[in-house]
Amino acid sequence: MFNIKQLATHLYRQYELITCINMLEPWERKLINGFFLVVLALVFFSSCWYLPNYMQTLMEFISPLAWSSQSGNAAYVAQKMGTS
Repeated sequence: MFNIKQLATHLYRQYELITCINMLEPWERKLINGFFLVVLALVFFSSCWYLPNYMQTLMEFISPLAWSSQSGNAAYVAQKMGTS
């Protein structure tokens, strides 16, 4: 069985082989890894920030009876969807 350190090393080696960054110089590897981390952080942040609102609007659009506590449900969903 792998322990945590061996598993992390194995996964990082696989990442290097798949992305072909194992043939780059160390400073280039750090630059590429930093870029990937920034992109991953931005995707994670935007998912946590925007996705709940989109999911709520989608659920209101799909099952309007469950959200019937709001007045003018059809108008509210249309406003949230951006189509007035």
